[in-house]
Amino acid sequence: MIRTLAVVPALLVACTAAAPRPAVKLPPLAGKPLDAAALDPSGREVRIEPSGRVLVVDFFASWCQPCRAQLPRLDRLARDLGDRGVSVYAVSFDEDREALLGFTREVPVGFPVLWDRGGERLAGPLRIERLPTTLVVDAAGTIREVHVGYDLREGDLLEAEVRALLGGVTSAAPP
Repeated sequence: MIRTLAVVPALLVACTAAAPRPAVKLPPLAGKPLDAAALDPSGREVRIEPSGRVLVVDFFASWCQPCRAQLPRLDRLARDLGDRGVSVYAVSFDEDREALLGFTREVPVGFPVLWDRGGERLAGPLRIERLPTTLVVDAAGTIREVHVGYDLREGDLLEAEVRALLGGVTSAAPP
């Protein structure tokens, strides 16, 4: 974890539990195109691209309790809406690859789980300061919503946003 803190000092507050959504302006990422890639468990780089699909991209760590609670909800979202044009990705900021692999055995999901060691590549450019941080991306690749933290209300809101974006998706091929 020392390396994570050196790479992204703000991750010291890393895990954000439920809190009411404050009335603040949209995060700087909203309205910008998503540009992200991370490694799959075998070490192969995977670009996270919409390809005409609505994306949910979750940044998490195995030690983060709200992250652990959110992943099963995202798995259900991927199963329920995948054939309608939704793809879900999770990107771990764990320092240790073995911790991530153990976590994926403990909390299996049906969508790609990628790894960005300590957030080295993505935390800075995507301004991720707390975990979980979840991006909702439209089918054109534009970040529409940024969620920080997780609780049931946040999960309901995220799902409603995804369903609203699906109104513009007419057909979708699996990722």
